[in-house]
Amino acid sequence: MTKANFDLLQEYQDLFPVSVVELKGIKGYKGEMKIVLRPDAHLVNHRTYRLNSRVKENDKKETDKMLEVGIIFLVDEVEWISLMVIQNKKDVKEIRVCVDYRSLNNAFVHDPFLTPFNDEVLDNVVGNEAYSFTDGFSGYHQVRIAEEDKRKTTFTTKWGSYAYNIMSF
Repeated sequence: MTKANFDLLQEYQDLFPVSVVELKGIKGYKGEMKIVLRPDAHLVNHRTYRLNSRVKENDKKETDKMLEVGIIFLVDEVEWISLMVIQNKKDVKEIRVCVDYRSLNNAFVHDPFLTPFNDEVLDNVVGNEAYSFTDGFSGYHQVRIAEEDKRKTTFTTKWGSYAYNIMSF
């Protein structure tokens, strides 16, 4: 990166988000995800794992962060519950809230369009001088879930059941 580009990034650093909470308001959704279940699919309701106190506290923080941004919403009537899994980030003090959608994946009709190979994706980004933190979020939280399918993404915590407004992956 040239000094001029670096200076430009420094001058406008307030335009680049540093955390998920700062992504609030970014538009540009790439379409809508429909989750079409097979006719023979059975509803699944997984129980939550017991969590230790450190993980519970961080789970609440992460869930509140996603709720504040609008990535998830509180669900009062549960249709399908997938298992929430907690994964430690590199910094052991922080966690990542993940949802195990294997049961849901086994129950829906699969899309025949495959994702591109990594080398194709890399060919498309070659030649760019700089990348921002926002590029790291490009694969996440961009595709809306169809209104009628959002409750199929439900997961449960000690503080309630939540479903995704936007695909988490």
